[in-house]
Amino acid sequence: MYKDCAEVRAAGKAPLYRGDPGYSTALDHNGDGVACENGSS
Repeated sequence: MYKDCAEVRAAGKAPLYRGDPGYSTALDHNGDGVACENGSS
């Protein structure tokens, strides 16, 4: 699991979608099922 979106981006995995390995509701700040989208932290 990633600690933050900076780590997700550094791994080249952003954005993460619900069901993807590494996806977490903690990274999905607006709750739409997409984490670390468009510069969100």
